[in-house]
Amino acid sequence: MMKFLPLKPEDLPRLFPYFSQQAFRLSDYTVGFQIMWSLYASTQYAEVEGCLILRSNFGGRTRFNYPLSPTADEAAELRALELLEKHCVLEGTPLVLGAIPSERLTILTQRYGRNLTMTNPRTWRDYLYNISDFADYVGKRFSGQRNHVSKFRRNYPNAVFRLMTQADIPAVKAFLEVYAERQYAKNSFIATEELKGSFRLLDAFESLQMVGGILEEGGTVIAVTIGDISGDTLVIHVEKALVNYEGVYPTIAHEFAKAMRREGLNYINREDDAGDCGLRKSKLQYNPVQILDKYTIVPNRIIEELDAPPTLHSERLTLRAIGDEEVHAFGKLARHIERNRFWGWDWREAWKEEGDPRDAWFLELIRNDFKARREISLGIYCEGQFCGEAVFHNFTYDHMVELGVRLLPEAEGKGYATEAMRCMADYALCFWGLEKVVAKCYRDNLSSKKMLQAAGLRPSGEDEQFCYFFRTAKN
Repeated sequence: MMKFLPLKPEDLPRLFPYFSQQAFRLSDYTVGFQIMWSLYASTQYAEVEGCLILRSNFGGRTRFNYPLSPTADEAAELRALELLEKHCVLEGTPLVLGAIPSERLTILTQRYGRNLTMTNPRTWRDYLYNISDFADYVGKRFSGQRNHVSKFRRNYPNAVFRLMTQADIPAVKAFLEVYAERQYAKNSFIATEELKGSFRLLDAFESLQMVGGILEEGGTVIAVTIGDISGDTLVIHVEKALVNYEGVYPTIAHEFAKAMRREGLNYINREDDAGDCGLRKSKLQYNPVQILDKYTIVPNRIIEELDAPPTLHSERLTLRAIGDEEVHAFGKLARHIERNRFWGWDWREAWKEEGDPRDAWFLELIRNDFKARREISLGIYCEGQFCGEAVFHNFTYDHMVELGVRLLPEAEGKGYATEAMRCMADYALCFWGLEKVVAKCYRDNLSSKKMLQAAGLRPSGEDEQFCYFFRTAKN
């Protein structure tokens, strides 16, 4: 299982290379965004396969960002994604991928195309502009912005813009305190969190190579802007101004773009509009070259689509949900320590109370496993008599499932295990349309080896403990 650690400000200098060269141009994959919002979103991180994976919680739902390779190594990203999928299956956490860039959409729809939910809320899409448009305000499209800047210059001829340095941080914080009087008055939780994040951004300004600009009039700071550079894009995280200085916002945006324009820096990302209609209108008036999509993708495993365990039929057997009338027979099967050595699960490790559990406890366990969409446990019946258990478990996001069968002692030697295993494989591959079924047995369990091969599964390797088998629709 992957290990996710809380993302702390002191971690970000070491993680900086993951963000500095990302090619998606999305604000979510920048170090400045993490400084501002990781505390609010309880962001955690893991490093696997040379990639960074972020896990955040927005609105009570856990989301994972796409694995971020500092060299845009798509093969490494896919290996990291596969490990994330396995982690979610083992942890019982739904795989929800958020802030997915359009560049990775094809990969994910091909991978999860059997059944997925995909959304792309307009509210969270980033606005991308040519840096030259902001630096020059050329043409009829920007006549309004030029007029605002001209008016500002006429009214405040002594106003001065300069790039921010570490020495300016105290003055900028003082400005934000003045600005906060109006911002806190909005009584907006998100606005308050954004302001707190702005102060954290200033604290990390030098260590994380932030860039910024200040507009002063008469020695007083009247506007500030702060961002960072990611690949060929300048990402603006903070832009605050005192609105009683008419034209101040177009002016600081223009001056900052002029000061930052350089070889290889082509775009400005001014982030999303958060659903604010006024802000959306303003951002559109600056003529974005693209509004960057941010997809949320939720792959659905077959087990998550089922309202109830299925019923399967073979020549002699019926595989169905275990009813209350089989509680004692199932308890007998589940309690048998020696026989269940090959099952790989010992109930004594799960039972936390004094004495022995009731037979009903074992039935409750498998029903709760289905409710949590961890696995499907079916009873094996021959002529209405309970013979054993068949289990579908480890449903993966790349459309595989692991199969398991165990029988009561009196049901052995009749071919029931082979028949049940073949029936399960057929159902998973043909009816559910999965890509592959797998199974394993202990190396010294010779009877299970023979059973799996007789059921049509082929050997796929072994390690010190297990022999592994598989079957596809082809074989």
